Amino acid sequence: MGLLRPTHKTRSGFRRASLGTLLLIGGGVAGLLIGMPKLHQSLTAEQAPQELTCVELLQGGIPTDTAVVTLTDAVVHPPGKINTDNLDGENAVTPALGGITKLLADPRAEKLVDRLVRGDVLPRGIPKRGDYQPLKLSLGRQVAELAQEEIEKAGKLTVHVSADPTSRWVSQAAGLLSIELPEKLAKQAEMPAYTLHPASLIGSRRDAMFWVGGGAVAMVLGFILCGSAPLGWWMFVSPIGAVLGLPGIFIRNGRGNFLTWLLGIIVGGASLAGAYHLAVTMGGFGQASGTWWLTAAGLLAGCFGTAAILGTCLSFRNRRRGGLGADQLANLGVDSNSKPRRNAAPQTNEVSKPVQLQSMIAKPEYARRYLDPKLSVSIEMETAEEVSTQTKSLEKLQFDAPLIIEVCAGEHTCTGTVQVGCQNMVMATTDEYEGDMHIRMTSVLEDGHLVVSSDGRDGRLVEPINGDATSVRIYEVTKAAKLVTKHLEEAAKIAEKRKTTLVMLDPSEWRDIIHYSERSLAATLHDAHHEKWDITNAHYGRFNFPPTPVTMPAMV
Repeated sequence: MGLLRPTHKTRSGFRRASLGTLLLIGGGVAGLLIGMPKLHQSLTAEQAPQELTCVELLQGGIPTDTAVVTLTDAVVHPPGKINTDNLDGENAVTPALGGITKLLADPRAEKLVDRLVRGDVLPRGIPKRGDYQPLKLSLGRQVAELAQEEIEKAGKLTVHVSADPTSRWVSQAAGLLSIELPEKLAKQAEMPAYTLHPASLIGSRRDAMFWVGGGAVAMVLGFILCGSAPLGWWMFVSPIGAVLGLPGIFIRNGRGNFLTWLLGIIVGGASLAGAYHLAVTMGGFGQASGTWWLTAAGLLAGCFGTAAILGTCLSFRNRRRGGLGADQLANLGVDSNSKPRRNAAPQTNEVSKPVQLQSMIAKPEYARRYLDPKLSVSIEMETAEEVSTQTKSLEKLQFDAPLIIEVCAGEHTCTGTVQVGCQNMVMATTDEYEGDMHIRMTSVLEDGHLVVSSDGRDGRLVEPINGDATSVRIYEVTKAAKLVTKHLEEAAKIAEKRKTTLVMLDPSEWRDIIHYSERSLAATLHDAHHEKWDITNAHYGRFNFPPTPVTMPAMV
């Protein structure tokens, strides 16, 4: 049972990270690449158009007071069809490029190609030379056809102008990678380039907000899902989700505390402030000189900040709802202030409790509501030396390799191990807190009854108990191997007495077994007047509380 074993936790983490990655990619395409340009265009569409020539636009750039320009001397050169004549003979291109060109020239790819091509805009009387033109229409062959019809009818073209930084980005990326670009491409990066979108094709503000809002919600959910996914083998299958979820590693699986929560709020607030700076101050959101990709970066930062704040709030909420307080650590055999002592009754800190709370606890009918501890796979790959010695001795008895887990109880986290062996009829667990280690063996009978054996160092288990849900046995041993032998002998006797058999345990259901055994043990201790609990019914996979018959028995 190693860290990368395909347990329910890791499978759940893989599904969560995969869904989060899909939401991030889909939300990014919808909100950043489609929604933000649409929103920027719709916000500036009502500005009064300014008449310019193509040369004046290239020389002066986008006007400061409007992004809508009427080009008086524009001529549209629609995108041509893909030419396959130069794929053979002396002018043949490389085999790889030739194969791609043939694929795009296929009639079945015509609709896709028509959506990706762009028309060129040149001044009237200037012939088209070369492949690069600084003024290009937005994507789509239909856009070029509509722009050409507008020029034929009105003699001019009214467009929304936005900067096109593609060539500059390519040049900057080549510089970072120390790649020398051809002189032709280097000169193109120095020239201003603009994307022209016909004003008649600008959509409504409501439609743009739908794209932006939907994309933002999807990205926020994607960040939260990736950030909350527990670590496991899925990291190698979905590395994007693993990288995007790294900021949430400090508060996932119940690890959050006041410091990490405060840090999460600060990071989220800083991201929201950075989003405003990127979108409004630098990107000029809604202004004529605005840059859509900076506003898109602002949206991405805003989604990250919102996800950080929401994730922190969810971590805090889950800790308050699902975590155990310091006075409930006895449920895990752990004392938050001192080392557990055998035959010591559970004590409470009366000084720190309000008077009303003290009086309520003192009532005979008072019972704390039982809550399941939070279990997660630990990111640690090593255990304490004493724990390692015990787990290795169990491995020699054909037990699985230990799975290192963390048990969250209130503000404290206890480290432990889980191993299944003896023909999968015994689950061995250890927990180590502040240098003290406890060993426990657990088996489940076909009728749902539990047999639990302790090494005598657990402060909760002070005497043998024959309960309705659990039979508890105490053995003064220091070696796990000896405890296994005594546990199996006693489990066989109890199974024979109850006329039933032991159930074969699946290593992947370790979480269900721990939750089931802890709840059943708490009920047994409550009935024996050792602890006071308010315990409700629960369902853990094929185990039910109160105990019911369990499927898949194995002969003793």
